[in-house]
Amino acid sequence: MNWKIAFIDDEPLVRSHLRSLLEWEKEGFVICGEAGDGLQGLELVRAQQPDAVIVDMSMPGMNGLELTRYLLEELPRLKIIVLSSYDSFEYVRGSLSHGAVDYLLKHKLTPEMLQGVIGKVRRQLEEQQAKSRVKEQADIALSRSVLGDHLMGVDIDLQLLEQYFSGDKASVNNPRWMLMLVQLAHYDVLLARMNEQELTRYLRSVTDLCDQAAGGYPWSCTVAMDRGRWAVLLTCGTERSEHAVAQQVAAKSARLTSSLKLYMNLAATILLSPIFSSLQYSREAYRILIEQVEGEARQPVQAGLTVKSPSVTIGQEKRLLAAMEAADAREAVVIIQETMGTTPQRQENAVQLERVSAELVQLAAKIARKADIPTDWMVQELSIFQRPGLTSEQAVTAVCDIYTRLALELQKLNVSPGHSRHVKQALQILATRYREGITLEETAEELGITSSYLSRLVKEECGRTFTELLTEHRIERGKQLLLEGVTPLKEMHAKLGFSSSSYFIRVFKEATGETPFAFMQSKRERYDS
Repeated sequence: MNWKIAFIDDEPLVRSHLRSLLEWEKEGFVICGEAGDGLQGLELVRAQQPDAVIVDMSMPGMNGLELTRYLLEELPRLKIIVLSSYDSFEYVRGSLSHGAVDYLLKHKLTPEMLQGVIGKVRRQLEEQQAKSRVKEQADIALSRSVLGDHLMGVDIDLQLLEQYFSGDKASVNNPRWMLMLVQLAHYDVLLARMNEQELTRYLRSVTDLCDQAAGGYPWSCTVAMDRGRWAVLLTCGTERSEHAVAQQVAAKSARLTSSLKLYMNLAATILLSPIFSSLQYSREAYRILIEQVEGEARQPVQAGLTVKSPSVTIGQEKRLLAAMEAADAREAVVIIQETMGTTPQRQENAVQLERVSAELVQLAAKIARKADIPTDWMVQELSIFQRPGLTSEQAVTAVCDIYTRLALELQKLNVSPGHSRHVKQALQILATRYREGITLEETAEELGITSSYLSRLVKEECGRTFTELLTEHRIERGKQLLLEGVTPLKEMHAKLGFSSSSYFIRVFKEATGETPFAFMQSKRERYDS
């Protein structure tokens, strides 16, 4: 980092000599301006805000002692080096008593002497900066805590928050603020894909982006609230025009939206409060913004559509678990479409759809972990939920894709490691397409081998014919459907690939020794007892 330094001396040759004595950038400084007298120097410092100045003691209009006093009263952190042609104790005492860092004589000035003093100034500035950063971070943390507690209804002294904004003098003299509410889209999906430590880091990054877009200390204070929400308190500064303030804040909002999309691939809803002149009103402003964002969430996606409860029922969860136990991707897709509401009568709004999606993905992850299947690929699939403008159809497709791939992974586990490659592939095809009444010949053709060869392999490795395996799979799936109690008996044959209900009942009785109805009754009686 380069610090800024200015020269104030009425002799151009002296200013030129100062420039040539050191390689200023190597010393960590850049020369930001020069002035030929005290009044010009005062204007220069106010305009350029240097970190250090070299001031001549004897100048027309306003001498160095007067200028030093004025500058340090106005800018106490400014580092002043006094320069004079006179080796006078009064000048030395006067300048140092006002707070000058050091005193140099022009006729004794050497590069080494100036370098030593400049090094001293640089160290003081670095120490000052380090202390300032520590204090700033403490002020930010404390102010965030105060703001968060206040917005959540805790009675707390807001003086600390007012002091936070004291760096902006206009906010102190004419305090006016606005509140910005940032609501992440698909927050529940983040919960599903991250552990607690990852989520904490992720949310901290969002807080930092909000701070940067809003201006940061001391022009804004950002606090993370609950459920993917951030409150950003903004000072209106010196601007008195409400229209101009609205334009400035709109630009910050657009910058934040762009940053969230660019750096974190996140979509967010951003709402703004009216301008208010008392920090006490920030709580009411927050409440109104929350009602607005939740009110939008309660609105149906299309007029006249019914919104269903935003959660997966126990029945739906049991059906999905059964479908995954059978590695039945097609049945899982049907259940997911029913649950997420792809039919016009059960369309989800954005927030509800997010919650249902998250629950379904969490269930998929649970199933995968139980089967010792890695879930890293699910995280990649979930990135779609951070895309702005995600439609319900895209969300449903994403969740269905996750379950379809999970079913394929489960099918691989259900195949014995002792099976040959062709038998493994045949069993996977059978599990996927049993409803179609897939035949031995169709399977063999898909595998690129003869049906007689596949028939012999299946019989040798499984101890049963391909048709017997197909029937066995259908019957086991039928048992699961009967225990679920969701599918009517008269419709069950179609789900299992049987040509008629009577044929299903006959095959079921031959395989189990009882009719589907009797099987269902006996299982229920055993459960009740």
